[in-house]
Amino acid sequence: MEKEKLIDDINTKGSNSLISIWYNIGRALPFRAQRFPDGRVSDWYRNQFVEVHSVKPGGKGGIYGHAYGFYFRNGVRANASDRESSWCKIDDTEPKEIPCGACGSWVLLDILGEPTQEHTKVYGLNDTLDFGKHKGKTLQEIIRDDFQWIKWALDNSDHFHCDIDAVIEERNKTIKRYYPDDVITFGKYNGQTIRYIYENDINYLRWLMDKAEDFIIDISELRK
Repeated sequence: MEKEKLIDDINTKGSNSLISIWYNIGRALPFRAQRFPDGRVSDWYRNQFVEVHSVKPGGKGGIYGHAYGFYFRNGVRANASDRESSWCKIDDTEPKEIPCGACGSWVLLDILGEPTQEHTKVYGLNDTLDFGKHKGKTLQEIIRDDFQWIKWALDNSDHFHCDIDAVIEERNKTIKRYYPDDVITFGKYNGQTIRYIYENDINYLRWLMDKAEDFIIDISELRK
């Protein structure tokens, strides 16, 4: 898999620690990462990153631990701060412990080293899952049968990654779009057209559109 694609897929998580990034790139070192890439309250966050040279996992399952490396600002080595107690200085030759390495909100910028183990699998539509309640099914099948599980796995599993663009495109194919003369086959208006519900109980229609992700209506046609 292309490095850029792997980086993009890892960053879709949005809650990576330096430890989880290290695992997901096959324990490759060094790599570069940035915390709070949205800038938080200033561009200062965007101008800095760390280069990780060593990781020592710890805690139950090895999901915590410590990461060591160097600090960069505006693309070059720099002092992490002007204080004497700065965690990293421009002339340090040995990697220093990076603050909050086991915390979330880290984004992978670049992979400089080669993996020492197989990097995390990024599932494509035709790939078969080898874990969980949908083990043995392809990603395409799960999108059709249980899309909520995919959303859950992306939010809760550090090691589940998929081709997000392909998933969204496939998901859009499975969503039925209702038009005024289409008949719904569920709920209290089972057997009635969308137009009938619009004219007699518009609040119910609004509730459906708000609560059901799979329920999409062409409102412009109804308003005509």
